[in-house]
Parts: sequence; C-alpha cells; structure tokens
Amino acid sequence: MAIAYVYDGTLYLAVTRRCTLACTFCPKVHGRWVVAGNDMSHDREPTVDELLAAARALMPSVPSKRAAFVGLGEPTMCLDVLVPVGRALRAEGFHVRLVTDGLANLRAGADVTAQLEGAVDEVSVSLNAPDGETYARVCPSKYGAAAHEAVCAFVGAVKPHVPSVLASVVTAPGVDVEATRVLAKHLGVPLRERPYFDPRLGEPHESR
Repeated sequence: MAIAYVYDGTLYLAVTRRCTLACTFCPKVHGRWVVAGNDMSHDREPTVDELLAAARALMPSVPSKRAAFVGLGEPTMCLDVLVPVGRALRAEGFHVRLVTDGLANLRAGADVTAQLEGAVDEVSVSLNAPDGETYARVCPSKYGAAAHEAVCAFVGAVKPHVPSVLASVVTAPGVDVEATRVLAKHLGVPLRERPYFDPRLGEPHESR
C-alpha cells in the first residue's frame, strides 16, 4: 500500500482511493492502479500517524521540501487526515500542494474551505471543462452538470484561505481548452494544461 512516495523531487501523499468522479481519463476507471511504480489500490485509508511516519521516512530524499496531496482518489474526502498532516509538513518547512476535484463543499453541503487554511500553501482545482455539459461527460458523477458549477464556486471560496490557487484542465478529446482558459481567467486563477494519455494504455505519472 503506497501512501507516500517520491517522484521528480516531490513527496506525494495518498490519503484515499475514494473519489467523487469517474473521469474518463483516469486510469483507475480502467482498472489500473499503479502510479510511478507504486500500487495505489489501498485496502484501507491511512491514519494521521501512519501518513506522517511514511512521509518522514522519505523526507531525506526530498531536498526541494515540496509535498503534494494527490493520487487516484480525492484527498478532501479525508480532511481529518489531510489537515493535520499538512500542518505538520508545513511546520517542517515543506511547501504543501493539494490537487482536488473542487467538490468538497458540494459533498459536505457546506463551505469547508476554511479548514485548509494553514494546512496547504497551494490548491490546484481540476476544472477540466468550460461548461457543465462537457464536465458531466468527461468527469461523470452522481451530481451531473451541477458539479461544474460547484467546482467554479469552490475556486472562489478557497482563495481567501490559501496563498495560491490555480485550475487545471486535462486536454481530453472534446474539451475546449481555450474556452476553459477563458473561464479560469473569469474565476481569477491561472490555468495549467495536463496532457491527455489514453488510460487504457496506462497514464504516465507527471508532477501535477
């Protein structure tokens, strides 16, 4: 069970395999759970102590002092683990990034973004589409097209609590990247493009 690993100078932390979405470009949707040589098919979720122990064991190999909550699951589903681990890492001088689907508030039925204050330095929100219809096709969930509006609202809600916020888009077939860039500009955040790989072939890991 890989709950922490180092890739390209960054310490990656995986808190869960659960996710709100079943994105068409995600390898796990096609039964592929290996990321950068690490098996991410967790049989359970790590505790705060387990995740910190795994992180500290790898710290000597991370001179960049960069860490990221990411993986084949949605980190904000485990805020009770993410927040204290993030605070502990920042106290040890790490720059902590969170990669999220931006649906934490929708799932919780309340604004939970204040919990991230002091726990992360940067939030990357997976915007992935310029409109709800495209989003529902590329990133299916039980929320349908309404999820896209929630992602956009999350971007605005989290900005007062985190020093840096940006959006990302996977250049998947049928996604208008330039229209997504216009939307991100309207939301007041930069947009990062992530290359699309056919998940049936296994998606190469990248620093996200």
